[in-house]
Amino acid sequence: MIVFNFVLILLAAVLLSNLINHFLPSLSVPIVQIILGVFIALIPFGAFGVEFDLEPELFFVLFLSPLVFYSTMNADKKTMRHMINPILMAAVGLVFVTIAAAGFFTSLIIPAMPLAAAFALAAALGPTDVVAVEAVAHHTALPHKIVSILSGESIINDATGIVCFQFAVIAVMTGSFNILHGLAKFLILAIGGILIGLLITLFKYLFVKWLRSLDIWSVSLHIALGVMTPFIIYIIAEWAGVSGILAVFASGIIHSLYQDKFNPDTIKLEYAQNSAWELVSFTLDGLVFVILGTQLPRIINVDIRQLNANGILHIVTGIILIMLVMLVTRFVWWVATIKRKVYDDPENPLGKIRSGLIFSIAGARGTVPLASVMSIPLFMPDGAEFPDRDLIILIASGVIATSLLLTNFVLPLLVVKARDMSREEAERSARAEILHTVVERLKNAMKQENFAATEIVLRNYQARMNYQHSDGSRARGIGEKLKLRYGILHWEKDVILRMAEAGQIDRSAADRYIESVDRMMADNGDGLNVMRLVAGLIRRTLRPFTGRKAGVSPTAGLAEALDPRNKGRGGKLLAETLIDVASNGFHMERVLIQQMFEAGRISWRFAKDMQANITMVEAQLLYIIDT
Repeated sequence: MIVFNFVLILLAAVLLSNLINHFLPSLSVPIVQIILGVFIALIPFGAFGVEFDLEPELFFVLFLSPLVFYSTMNADKKTMRHMINPILMAAVGLVFVTIAAAGFFTSLIIPAMPLAAAFALAAALGPTDVVAVEAVAHHTALPHKIVSILSGESIINDATGIVCFQFAVIAVMTGSFNILHGLAKFLILAIGGILIGLLITLFKYLFVKWLRSLDIWSVSLHIALGVMTPFIIYIIAEWAGVSGILAVFASGIIHSLYQDKFNPDTIKLEYAQNSAWELVSFTLDGLVFVILGTQLPRIINVDIRQLNANGILHIVTGIILIMLVMLVTRFVWWVATIKRKVYDDPENPLGKIRSGLIFSIAGARGTVPLASVMSIPLFMPDGAEFPDRDLIILIASGVIATSLLLTNFVLPLLVVKARDMSREEAERSARAEILHTVVERLKNAMKQENFAATEIVLRNYQARMNYQHSDGSRARGIGEKLKLRYGILHWEKDVILRMAEAGQIDRSAADRYIESVDRMMADNGDGLNVMRLVAGLIRRTLRPFTGRKAGVSPTAGLAEALDPRNKGRGGKLLAETLIDVASNGFHMERVLIQQMFEAGRISWRFAKDMQANITMVEAQLLYIIDT
């Protein structure tokens, strides 16, 4: 019960941190979580009777393996393919250079720290944070190509940095390190880990295929299988004596490339599994920072008692200097190795210096570096304490916090806006960006079974985007409204014609709908009720229509379900799928609105208005579908 109560307190702190960030969006969530952890540590836990400590070995299997797997599994294939050269250069070459520079510099300014321990600290700080990169993208108008490089780098350098960190820790534990021997061992561990990861992933694919053959689509079973995957792979790889992190990384890459082969091929299961992974990532990310906060008072107390005022100042100065070395290393690497054509955007040109500064400061450190230093063993093989463990954690925490602060407050100053916008224009632009992002994500999630439903939802979003544009341009008069009205109706006709030509709907049904659109176009009134148009479209689409079985159609499976002989079942199937797709879109909208608010791009009142608008549209659509 003691451990259970303490875990509940940690989880409550994670939830509270996000609530605080909701009202103080300018304050980074990890910083809030560390502060809450310190507060928890200062609360008298006399009633518990013991002091809670988490075994360092658990950090790799409990935190790092699922986080590395999740970030890798969600890698953007298009970005990775187009930007593979600069991404690999930054994720591998830059990590090695950073470790060398920061490791030797740390040993220079803190002579008492063993060189191997200094390299362990530098290696732990090597990986950048994918969550921090995404936060940067939402917080500032960063160039898209630079964001792509940062995102790809943060995914791959997790594996590079963690493996280097493990070797540095081994060097501290053994007291010696031979470069040739270490390189040979690295190759064995790396190749073995990758092979283990690929082999277990193959077994998982065969198992999922077997479940499909038995028509087993249990949501709980597939979610449990997905979440357990990184833990199983890591444990088996470590038991086999190879790199568990590289095994998890290899499996995540395969899942990213062939996601449909490993994930359940139904919309409900896919949405449920994505939600489960979001929950796992959200919880583990937060717990790492809260746990660090609970450890900081003890670490700081031990170090302060051993140091005088000059010693404390020396540590603070060391944190700043190490951060500066890492920034300079990233800047020099960018200027020296990345060609301008890789990141240059004609609409928003950037010079080498400014782009290098953006790349340097945007490389914030986060969960993976923190979990790495927290996994440092407490004791050496001979029973002695690990040298400077508390000092390493303290310095790493300071560097991580400094990088997050720089990302939040300094980086926006380096980004040149195309033009100054009023608050109203900025919020209207944010609304358009949210709708566009949801549309792109829904398009990427389109499958055979949800094709028709997604088309309906996408038309709803297109109508809302057009209506929003009209709402922001009312001063231009009735003529603009009529132009918009005819544009929407022409677009509706084109979509229906394409669906009819593809065999997705019956030709006679399409003709009847086009006739009704023509009648709308003949009405030259100035009113435009978007929901009325969408309602008519949904009701017409939900009517049973004949599907063609000749050839291969994106909705081949749906055509049979909507056959007139199965009117009730077909209409119900499409209605259920439509609700699933629409609900997913509304969920994405709400998440993006919260991110925009936390980034300071929209006000609290505007965010509430957008949330209320979503609720209204959601209620109207569900009512239309149900009736």
